[in-house]
Amino acid sequence: MRGYLARQYVKIFPKDLFIGVTGSIGKTTCIQACFSVLSSKFKTLATVPNLEPRKNIPNTILKLTPKIKKVILEMGIDYPSQADFYLSFVKPETYIVTKLSYSNCEYLNLEEKIEEIAKLINQLDDKGIVILNFDDPLSRKLAENCPGSVIYFGTNPQNCTVWADNIKIEDYKTTFELNLGVERVKVNFPILGLHQIYPALATATLGVINNIPLTRIKLSLESIKPVEHQMQVLSGPNNSIVLDDTLECSPATLAGAIDTLLQISARRRILVLGEMRNLGEHCEKLHREIAQKIIKDKIDLCFLGQGDVLIIADELKSLGFWEERVEGNLSSSQIVGKLLKTLGKGDVVLIKGAPALRLDEVVKRIAKKGNN
Repeated sequence: MRGYLARQYVKIFPKDLFIGVTGSIGKTTCIQACFSVLSSKFKTLATVPNLEPRKNIPNTILKLTPKIKKVILEMGIDYPSQADFYLSFVKPETYIVTKLSYSNCEYLNLEEKIEEIAKLINQLDDKGIVILNFDDPLSRKLAENCPGSVIYFGTNPQNCTVWADNIKIEDYKTTFELNLGVERVKVNFPILGLHQIYPALATATLGVINNIPLTRIKLSLESIKPVEHQMQVLSGPNNSIVLDDTLECSPATLAGAIDTLLQISARRRILVLGEMRNLGEHCEKLHREIAQKIIKDKIDLCFLGQGDVLIIADELKSLGFWEERVEGNLSSSQIVGKLLKTLGKGDVVLIKGAPALRLDEVVKRIAKKGNN
């Protein structure tokens, strides 16, 4: 019934109110940032993070009032024909695609997910706009058949309307210079992670096309609050630092988290990893690629859980990673014990795995020790 009412009610509002946010990773951060930036100028409404779309979309639409001027809708693709479901409610005039990559999707492979997202983009008319990540080759392919205008964000000043440079980790924040033509401002983005610049840049691009000044975009981006369990910085045992990144785990977010770990000053850099789930036929390949990255980036210690993450342990050992520096097939309680015994002053440990593995419980048990 609510779905039917929402479909009828939304017809009285113009399409240019609506912004659809889709992609494989970064949607939650992007929606949070978009809400902050747009709210600086407009009365804005947004879907609730991580709520099932069949409730989220109609619930959000039914909250619309004439005073609301912008509506941000999460349009994540996890099932076949999900694009058709979204389009049965509303056809936004603006879309943001954060980034496309292998992610934890049980029912669609990457190619099928891109086809679904293309359905959303390709229904735009000549007034429509799609905001794409130029640094992501898969996202750029969506521009090929797009009937509307394409605006790029990224790190390439020649091809991007909005771009970032001088990207750094400073005081456990992500800092970068945000550029628009000859304008430039430094942003101290409070969400830790080199890969988190992309949701911030997508948001800045949305702000620009809505005539929000760059200085106001900067302040709005700096005002958002980090999401719990998303590269959250906590005190650990014996004056160590814990990076709690247990909100999700996909190959792209894991690689980005490791890159961020490398930018943080530390006596030792330690990884606690659970398996990446629902990767289909690419599961083994993607886990082995993470092992190769661990070798290349010279991570000091690895504590690995159970299941498919043992592929990482196998690859590490086959590549000559010292056996005393990696332990696998550990339960959560064993990981807690290892960390309490191992962590010392100046160590930084990144803890990441699929949410169902409940590695957030590991974080609670060791972070509590660190805060005593």
